Amino acid sequence: MKNSGNRNFLAIFAPLPAVRKRTRLAKMVPIFQSRGYKVRFFGWERAPGELEEWRSTNLDERTILRGGGYASRQARLLYPLWMAATFLQVLRLGRGANVFCLGWETAFPALLASYFTGAQILFDDADRFSLIMRLPGPLHGVLQSIERWTSRRVTLHIVPSFSRYEWRGPNMVVLRNTPSMNDYHLARRSLYRPPSTGLVVYANGWIGETRGAPVFLQTLQKLAAVAADVKLVIAGRVDGPSSVDLMNHPLVEYRGELSQVDALAIYGEVDVALTYYDPVVPINRLAESNKWGDCVFLRIPFIVNDEVVTAAPFIDGGAAWAIPYSDSAGLADLLIKLSRDRRMLEYRKGSLDNFRSEYLPFDQQFNCIIDTFRNDIRDFGVDTFS
Repeated sequence: MKNSGNRNFLAIFAPLPAVRKRTRLAKMVPIFQSRGYKVRFFGWERAPGELEEWRSTNLDERTILRGGGYASRQARLLYPLWMAATFLQVLRLGRGANVFCLGWETAFPALLASYFTGAQILFDDADRFSLIMRLPGPLHGVLQSIERWTSRRVTLHIVPSFSRYEWRGPNMVVLRNTPSMNDYHLARRSLYRPPSTGLVVYANGWIGETRGAPVFLQTLQKLAAVAADVKLVIAGRVDGPSSVDLMNHPLVEYRGELSQVDALAIYGEVDVALTYYDPVVPINRLAESNKWGDCVFLRIPFIVNDEVVTAAPFIDGGAAWAIPYSDSAGLADLLIKLSRDRRMLEYRKGSLDNFRSEYLPFDQQFNCIIDTFRNDIRDFGVDTFS
């Protein structure tokens, strides 16, 4: 196998078309680059034209798999091909490569390839695979065992919290979903509150059939029926039949898919955020939302469905409201109350301040992780890969 000096750069693998498509990853890459690391991205373009739409201007991004879309049967069937493509590409990197992987479906094949090449595997487990992909019968137990095996053998296993894991390891470290200081300061320059007497609600990220779209639609229909002075601003990826109707609702203003900075800036226009996760999906009950960290930094209280157990500290601490996922009438009633009594909002804004010491800036957290494990993570230098 050809040795091309690959210890001198960082290869990032993720089942996404481009780094900017995933907020958590988009915040990591500038941190690596600011420390002098040369970065190359290998991804999965799920729909035609995605890479060009989301391509970064200062990053080499390459596609190793195409097709499948999102949250579809075809996409699920292509995961084995993604794993195979990752395995082969890590082999092609040559000996001693530094490989950063998003998700177990990426880290596992990369780890297998590392036994042939000596590659070092850094594993960011933003969404635990076995909580998203349910396999039949005993196969699911096998998958969980392989997840644990992968966790213990990679150089570094980064997780958003320990709530999703029944084990701990010395190489496991928590990286909470919060804004980076640069994004936060850029967003604050654009913060603007347009004149409004009504309640402005914000939903961002992925808004789909299992991320609140049906509930939000039913809620707005109830609000429209009583002429409530409420508006919903939406930014992010939308999909599913409910989302189509939601986008066309007169109380909705859709801003499209935005950069992290632009999405953060919208918090300056709103009063409260919605973070809904259908509890039918196991990982949704253990959500670690980027939006919670955003709300802490921008002092915007949020509403979450009460089946999300990881939101309990915010609810118990008086910084958020909890409503059952399917209770659109309860959500509508709460929004009407908030539109009439803004003191409820001010109280929870103050409660959010109690979480600042726990939700540190993303770049501060990540730099600390790199410093802590720098004796295990190889130093990078000039990219000599060709």
